[in-house]
Amino acid sequence: MLKASVPGPYTLSGRLVPNRQYPDRWALTEALLPIVRNELEVLVKAGCHEITVDEPSMSCYAHREDPNRLVDIFNRTVESITGKCRLSTHLCFGNYKGRAVGWRQYAPMFPSFLNMQVDEIHLEMASREFAEIELIGWIAEKKDVAVGIIDVKSYYIETVQDVAARVKTCLKHASADRLSFAPDCGLSQTARWAAKQKLKNMVAGVKLVRKELGLPKD
Repeated sequence: MLKASVPGPYTLSGRLVPNRQYPDRWALTEALLPIVRNELEVLVKAGCHEITVDEPSMSCYAHREDPNRLVDIFNRTVESITGKCRLSTHLCFGNYKGRAVGWRQYAPMFPSFLNMQVDEIHLEMASREFAEIELIGWIAEKKDVAVGIIDVKSYYIETVQDVAARVKTCLKHASADRLSFAPDCGLSQTARWAAKQKLKNMVAGVKLVRKELGLPKD
């Protein structure tokens, strides 16, 4: 919706069209930055205690752009709410019609992305067969890490046992007090019947591991 409200730089296909007002993506980003920042400030003022800023462009373009520049843009966007809420970000590779749109590797983002001013970083792992899983241990040295253990691009319904095994794999790399678990991404493009069962099994699988390890229920 923000794109539609900014005149000029986009065609109907969504591709950037340089003009005198917005000569490139960076100029458009700088124009959008205060708008997004204001929305975040309004949320905090309204009493929101936990906010996730989802910006997949960072993940999709990090392999061909300066990751430090992307981090700077992110930090300037959230600077006015940093410390006023629990702040996290979601890094993924896009989900256009159920398909990724970026190079599916986290390596180009780190260590630069560790400088993002957030309390938690969320990574998609299930759809990538847990490639680069060791990264969660690295992140957990400085921040909390949420791990995507449900594949939103697949109609295979992960069983409770699947989920439990994935949780245990994550625990080999990061301590339980640093970890949380979620789907890889949003389930907006997943049929409701599948989304509901995936979420139900995810919760049950995490509870199973908690019980086995004697961890608190909450």
